[in-house]
Order: sequence, then C-alpha cells, then structure tokens
Amino acid sequence: MSVFQDYARYYDSLYEEKDYKAECDFLEQVYAKYASGKVATVLDLGCGTGGHAQLLAKRGYRVTGVDRSTQMLAQARSKTAGVSPAPEFTSGDIRSVDLGRTFDAVIAMFAVIGYMTTNEDLLAALKTARRHLKPGGVFVFDAWSGLAVLTERPSDRYKIVERGDDRIIRFVHPELDALQHTVDVHYKVLHLCGNQVAEEVDEVHTMRYLFPQELAHHLTQAGFHVRKLCPFLRLTDDLGERDWNLAVVAAAV
Repeated sequence: MSVFQDYARYYDSLYEEKDYKAECDFLEQVYAKYASGKVATVLDLGCGTGGHAQLLAKRGYRVTGVDRSTQMLAQARSKTAGVSPAPEFTSGDIRSVDLGRTFDAVIAMFAVIGYMTTNEDLLAALKTARRHLKPGGVFVFDAWSGLAVLTERPSDRYKIVERGDDRIIRFVHPELDALQHTVDVHYKVLHLCGNQVAEEVDEVHTMRYLFPQELAHHLTQAGFHVRKLCPFLRLTDDLGERDWNLAVVAAAV
C-alpha cells in the first residue's frame, strides 16, 4: 500500500499542533542568511496538505507544491483556496518530477527526504532539488538524525484528538533496522463516533535516518555544497546527539 492514502484524511487533525508559523519563520531566517538574492519563488517538494505553502503564499512568496499523494494535494488545494498569490500544486514523484523551470529556493519539509530509503532514491530526490534551483538559491530540508535515533531509540506512543463526539486515536509502533538505517513506523488510526468505530486505518511508513557525513556525501554528488547543518528551527546551534530533527541548508555548486 502507498503511504498517505486513508491516513491522509486524518493528517491535519493529527498534526494540528505543528507550528507551521515557526517553521516558515525559520525558512525566512535561512533565506536572509544564505540566499545570494531575494527569494520570491519557492518549490515545495513533498508539500503534503499545503501547510507551509499556505503560509509562505500569505507572506508573498509564489509557491509551487509537488506531492505524489492525490489525497494530500486535494486537501492542499482546498486549504489554500482564496490565498493570494495562489500556490500551484502538481502531482509528481520528487525522485523524477521535472517542471522545466527553476526557483529561488527549494524546500522539503517534515522529513520528506526520510522517505528516500535507498541511496538511489535519495540521490534522485536531491538531484530533483538541484535541477530546479536557480544559481545562488538555497535548498532547505529536515530529516531524522541518526545520532539521536541510535542514542534515544524510537518507542511506542499514542495520540488522541477529540472533536465533540468524535475521537481520533493514533497508535504508533516503530521497528528499527539499524543496518538499513530505517525505521518501519506502523500507524493504526481509529476514528470513533461516540462508542462506535467509524473507521480503522493501518499504514506503514518506512523512514530513513541520516548522518552528517552521509548527507554531505550525497549532497555533493547531487551538485550541492552544505552551508549549514543544525537542529531543526535552531539555525545558530550545533547539532547534538539528542537532536532528533536536523535541518540542512545547501547551495548549488
């Protein structure tokens, strides 16, 4: 089963606390510090339901989002209806999509790059970003840090979201494969209406965690130079072994 099918319907509810404003503030920090010119156009690879695209468009950026989930794209288009300048959303695989134009910045947020579980897929996605980047532009993405994954180890957890008589309960069971640098994240989502189960969704998302030197190697192969590697949302800090989410800023060579 492809990821983000039935699970996509519950995505925004399950991540309603995600601080898109802080993340877009971080992106603008990066643009101000590392882009060689003004950033006006942004390509959002793996845009999902358009959370970043919506806020960036409201801040005046011309945003193009790409995602392979038609369910996520439908929500993104609905969410950004009436926003000006209106984001453009396109169905495509970030390993191979070619829009035939370049952008001032390329982003891949919320561990999108972590879904590239083979070296071939990872390099293909990085080359997509490079192909769409103007000279002097920046590529920004976040990922799971292997330093933290192996230090703290992923664990079972659950989350409950309540909407009147409706409840959404998500159970997460991770299975670590240290040799493959991946975690199989088993999601079970129960949608309860009163005491009745209205829907049950099961999906497995295989996520890759990445290490600093590994990232530098693959980015170099794709035609990038690493400008900054830091804890996510903390541009001036150094990455530590307990920082689960890392951020990467890369520039075209």
